[in-house]
Amino acid sequence: MAGFMGAYTRLLKTRPFVGNMVTSAVLFATGDGELTHQLTHHLLRSSMTHRDESWKQTQAIEKRGSNHDLSRTGRIVFWGAGIFAPAVTVWFRTLERLPIQNKTLATAARVGLDQFAFAPCVLTGFFTVMTLLEGKDMSAVKEKWRQSFLPTLQTNWMVWIPAQTINMALIPLHLRLLYVNAINVPWNTFLSIQANKGKPLDPEKALVEKIKHIKHT
Repeated sequence: MAGFMGAYTRLLKTRPFVGNMVTSAVLFATGDGELTHQLTHHLLRSSMTHRDESWKQTQAIEKRGSNHDLSRTGRIVFWGAGIFAPAVTVWFRTLERLPIQNKTLATAARVGLDQFAFAPCVLTGFFTVMTLLEGKDMSAVKEKWRQSFLPTLQTNWMVWIPAQTINMALIPLHLRLLYVNAINVPWNTFLSIQANKGKPLDPEKALVEKIKHIKHT
């Protein structure tokens, strides 16, 4: 393990784009895939008891729904490894060159620029790329942005302002995207949900929603 981590750290230092793209591909896939699956089914289970007749229906739906949407995961991996990782690698290097000597002021400036200048661009890019990769047009991109951008940005600030403060203040430059990608595992679950909001439910998902509605009425 120590040898692997040493080789991985050297890769991040000597070939940051390659190292960060590979890391992002793995962790973006993890965020969209297994965690989303486990979280969804945990919420379904916690909303019911084994005494409910609807429990059996839900268990059957879970088994049939175990086939993961690989195309969706492919889209988010393309975004994470092909666009996000190179962009953030360049962005973090740019922030590191800010001519501010005081460490506290430099951290505040980097976090401010990251969250109030860069983050809105990243979220806009995310919704644009993910919508276009689904085969939709720019009118659908605009509608997705209108529905999802502001609430997603507000949640982004709650998560990433404190996270990036720690990152910019304490984490070495070559490890900053790795730190970001670790937090991106649960964050990408949220982004995946946001990107798929407003889509028609298939019959099985509609049944799940109906069961959940009955439980809460």
